[in-house]
Order: sequence, then C-alpha cells, then structure tokens
Amino acid sequence: MSQIKFPATRRGGRASLVASRAEEKTPRLSTIRYGIKPVEALSPDQLERVHQASLAILREIGIDFRDETALRQWREAGADVQGQRVHLEPEMVMGLIAKAPRSFELRSRDIDRRVTISPDTLTFGTMQGAPNVRDINGVRRSSTMEDLKDVNRLTQMLPGFQVAGGFTCEPTDIAVPWRHLHINRSSLVETNLPYFGLTTGQERSEDSIAMARIAHGAEFMKSNAVIIGQISGNSPLVWDATMLEGLRVYAEANQVVLLSPFVLGAANTPADVAATAAQVNAEALAGLAYTQLTAPGAKMIYGQYSVSVSMRSGAPMSGMPEVTLLNVVIGQLARRYGIPWRTTASQSSSKTFDAQSGYESAIAYMSGATATSNLLLHAGGWDEAGMVCCFAKFVADAEQNLLIAKYAQGISFAYFDEALEAVRRVGPGGHYLGDSFTLKHFKDAFIAPELLDYLSYEQWKAKGSRDMAQRCREKAKAIIEGYEPPPMDAAVREELDAFVAKRQQEISPSLA
Repeated sequence: MSQIKFPATRRGGRASLVASRAEEKTPRLSTIRYGIKPVEALSPDQLERVHQASLAILREIGIDFRDETALRQWREAGADVQGQRVHLEPEMVMGLIAKAPRSFELRSRDIDRRVTISPDTLTFGTMQGAPNVRDINGVRRSSTMEDLKDVNRLTQMLPGFQVAGGFTCEPTDIAVPWRHLHINRSSLVETNLPYFGLTTGQERSEDSIAMARIAHGAEFMKSNAVIIGQISGNSPLVWDATMLEGLRVYAEANQVVLLSPFVLGAANTPADVAATAAQVNAEALAGLAYTQLTAPGAKMIYGQYSVSVSMRSGAPMSGMPEVTLLNVVIGQLARRYGIPWRTTASQSSSKTFDAQSGYESAIAYMSGATATSNLLLHAGGWDEAGMVCCFAKFVADAEQNLLIAKYAQGISFAYFDEALEAVRRVGPGGHYLGDSFTLKHFKDAFIAPELLDYLSYEQWKAKGSRDMAQRCREKAKAIIEGYEPPPMDAAVREELDAFVAKRQQEISPSLA
C-alpha cells in the first residue's frame, strides 16, 4: 500500500520531534492507493434496480444528442435515432462501455509528476471556472490573468495537488475569444503537472491539444495522456454540440475525457435520490458509450457534479445529506462498470471562508473519500457555489488533501509487530515520546497539519491572535513570493508564445 513518505529525522525526544517537523518539506502526493473499503448505500438488488432503470430511460425515453456528427455516428452504429433523440439498447450501451480501459496513467513533463487513475486510486485536482477570486488580502473581485498565474503557482508549489485545474479561475481581463490560449499557456508554463484543457467547442479543444503537443511532443502524446477534457452534460438528458465537439477532439488525440452530468437536485432531476441516480447514470452511460463509439479504448472518467436546490431561494446547496448519498450510489455504479469516477471535494455555498465553508467542504471531502472516488475535483479554493476561488481556502484545502490521502490509504500493518515491542518496552505508566520506535516512525504514523491551530490560547494570543483565514492568506502570499517555476526549454516556450500570438491574430485580429 502506498504511503506518504517523509525525510528521516534526528533522535532526541519531543523537542527534536517538533524541530524536525518545522524543517521538513512534504513531498508531493503521487498515486494514492485506497486501503479503506467503500461505503455503500444500496444493496446489490437496489443497485441493479437503479442500473436497469437507467437502461430503460435510454431505451424508452432516449437522450438528445444535439450534434449532427454524433447523430450520424449513432445511426451508422445501428441506434434508433429520431430527430435529435437517440434511443439506445442496453446491449449496445454496455458493449461500448466494456471497451474502456479500467486504469490509465496521467503524465507530465516531469517524469516524477505522474499519477494512475483507476477504480482503486485517489487523485486531487483544484477547483475550476470561478469568475471571481478572494485574493491574498481577502478582497473579493473579478479574477484576472495574474490571479490565474498565481493560482497555478500555488498548485505547483503545494504538495496536495496531483492535477492542475487549467481554468481554475477565469482571466476576465483577457478577451473571451483569446482566453483559452492564455489559460492553456499558464497551465503549461507555471506548472509541470497533468492538467485540464479547454473543451468548449472544436476550435478551443484543438488549440488546447496543439499547445500540449508543443510542450510535451506530438509523438509522446500519441501514447501518453497529459491533459483532461471535461465534458459537461446538460441535464436532463441532453448532450450538446459544443461539448461533443470537444469530446471527439480529446478522445481522438488519446487524451482523457471526463463525462460530467450536472445535478441540481429537484431542479433538473427528480426530487428523489434514487430516481436522480437513475437519470444521472443514464446520462453518464450515454456519454461514456458515445466516447467509445468515437474512439474505442479511449481513456474515460465517469463524472458527476451534484448539489441540491433550496426550495426557498432556488440557490444550490452544498454539503447536504442527499448529495452525500448520491455520491455513494454513483460510486457503486462506477465500480459496477469498472470505470474510474469523479466527484466534488471542497464545495461550499458560503460567501466567506468561515465555519459554513469548512463544514460543507468537510462533508464533501469525506463523502467522496468514503465512497472511494478516484478523482476529487474542486479540491482547492471553492466558495460561493463556485463563483469564487478563495486563495486562503486554496492552501487550506491543499493541506486537507494530505490528510484525506492519509485516511484513504487505511491502516498499515507493516510495523505492527515492531510497535508491539514498544508496548513491552514502555510498560504501564510510561510514555512513548522518546522511544526508539516513535523516533523512527512518528512521521509516517501521524500527520501534523501546519495551518490548523493546536496552540494553547495564551500561545495563540502571543502569536497575534491570527484566525484560520489570516494564517492561510499569509501562507498563500509566502508561497507565491517563493515560487520556483518548473524548467521549460526556451525554444518550447518561444513556440508556445508564437502559437498564442498566431492564433489570436487568426481568431480575432480586431481585438489586438
């Protein structure tokens, strides 16, 4: 079982343990193998009932593919196509999904920055799509290109992220037709992690793939995945042309496709958890099957984003028990199909980085981990129902990722017998702080968060009475100031810049 490793420490009791913790640098998370068993909400019979209901939806009601290329492909495959409505037989759906790989690897320019995505692994990615930030001064404002660069710099420097978010926050100071170019460039220059590209249409998708090929090499990408394309569904029961164009570009380029129906419980799904699961699963199965129709063997992730909707205001609500239960059911279904799956980690509807933000995010984190999600997306910075990327919360979430990773790996028995010898040595009434086993293994055994406060009240007051948000803002500022860019060949960077300039001129020269 994979474990988070720390450097060796000096011997010498409690003072040395504390000093050593202050000096160490935590290594970046690599592939995390689950050591815990998944929580399950449904019995095998109930799970089969949901599965069969999903197949009945696809066969009897059908699903809209609002894209002429997709409709033509479905007709050629033998599906019942009536206008934009596609009716799919269960055998066709499950036969196509069976072509998907159970496991695949995400690579980067750095050979050490790779991660395996499979039904028994866990991966963390940052939030995506915020049009606003709460910056290092705690000020809420529209996000800029410099903010996106800073978020990518944080992602690169913080060890709790394995995948960069790509469009973590929107650079609203860049013209929309050009924005995807600058988002991709920042992902490639500021980080050397696997990352999310842009998928809103064929042209933006092709630009994203082209820029990845400049940075990683076209030959390398023929056999290695470095970039994920998130394809969002339009619930209920619609896949639209913009997303399907992006899907085809990524799948045909041998890159990863993440299919994500979008659940607003009781708004675009029924006001019932089991029926919502059946509808969402039908949408996901249709998208997953189409991906394999387009490119057999394509690397796929079963995705879903879920919130419930307040009947008082119509606003999305995070951290609700119904969403937690839906996560568990989706996890059961994805494991049934042998496909890695994604859910949301640190989502909150709070307008500040406060107790609500922490409560909602903690529930979402544990919901995803205990359901053994394989990609915990939005695990960094999400507040205000995704309208804000909070810099303070971003670094707090990165630390939480380390804690969740330790939990997900479960209990190791690697040193069990050796530890029992310590019990014999210490005996009744003693303590373990200076014992040789403690000094040798304490870093592996118990993780120590930096940003959470465990001082006495007097110590905390003497250090300035700084609350969590202030500590995190200071940490974010220090990381950005100490940012070390990943190496990139000067010729590659020049080629990226030339591509951006060329495409800007081709897309919309009037904006120059």
